[in-house]
Amino acid sequence: MYTRIGSPHNRHSIHLLHLSDLHLDAPFPALGLERRADLRATLGRILALARERQVAAVTIAGDLYEQDYALPDTAAFLAQQFARLAPIAVFIAPGERDPYTNDSLYALTHWPENVTIFSQGQLTPVELTPGITLWGATCPPARGGATLDGFQCDRPGVNLLLLHAADADQPATGAEGVFTVSASAIRAAGFDFALLGHHHAARLWPEDAPRCLYPGSPEPLRPEAKDVRHTVTLVTVQEAGCAVEHIPINQWRHRAAQVDVSGCSSVAEAAARVQAALTVALDGVDDRLICEVTLTGAPDAPLETAAVLAQVQTPAHLYGQARFTFPYDLERLAQEQTVRGLLVRRFQGNLSGSTDEAERQRHLRALAVALQALEGKPVEYYEIA
Repeated sequence: MYTRIGSPHNRHSIHLLHLSDLHLDAPFPALGLERRADLRATLGRILALARERQVAAVTIAGDLYEQDYALPDTAAFLAQQFARLAPIAVFIAPGERDPYTNDSLYALTHWPENVTIFSQGQLTPVELTPGITLWGATCPPARGGATLDGFQCDRPGVNLLLLHAADADQPATGAEGVFTVSASAIRAAGFDFALLGHHHAARLWPEDAPRCLYPGSPEPLRPEAKDVRHTVTLVTVQEAGCAVEHIPINQWRHRAAQVDVSGCSSVAEAAARVQAALTVALDGVDDRLICEVTLTGAPDAPLETAAVLAQVQTPAHLYGQARFTFPYDLERLAQEQTVRGLLVRRFQGNLSGSTDEAERQRHLRALAVALQALEGKPVEYYEIA
């Protein structure tokens, strides 16, 4: 999509390629190391596009990598890729997953001369070309809130903001530890356009007078709706305005599906139901689809999600969880002065001490197996795992 902001007619202009939220080295529930390697390939495609479009600079609005999971060679990989990009400049405003700290890859790595990393929590200016200034800052660890309060650009010409920040007008889960900005605050601070990161869906806002850009994560990182766009964005900057071109970059799709397996008495029966549901619920099934499958309902036998998904014949990559309706009234059973009542009371302690839903579901599956065994029903004990 190509969007013009203002009326860029001046002959002095520059082209920027903007991206954010690549999340190199992020852990993945499906594909694991394959997806990590794929994200590196994605960065290679983006930098090749920067050379093809002959941009003056690549701007990165944070979460380039995951500090907590960074592999030993990640810094060397990034430095090598950026050095090959020269003389194209690279400007990075670190985010909450890759903050600039004394022990971060940003601080410990010798970066090529064409790389500028905004290492301060306050906005710092860099002149891209006479009359065009880029302002950036790092997202400080364990600190959020509005970052433009009281700030005013003091440079003539076009002022651009590069920042990892959430949209203050559309708060979302996970934005508590990052900066927040609003279109009105950006305008009041004197910025002509904001190159942002944090939200993983591509978006240009506000609709009536766009001046804020989220390119989205280059690849989907978790299940999402079909209409989410993942792009890098070519921004043409001139004194009289900007032109924006969203360029789709993702090769993967990440979806979610719920499958009711009520009444299923075997793994094979549940797998067949999942397979049938996938062809109906998703926008095409191929080897570039990752799907989180949630098994629901009340099956007639205990089912292990991994065992069910392993029997589904599909080119897509599946992973999942179970959210079954428990087939017993535990409160009533706990009142019984029987072996069954004693068993339930023991498990209730485990359930109340569960740290997350996945652990709670494991305890419930184990209890269901035990109760069915007491009733003399056939069970498969591997389902407890």
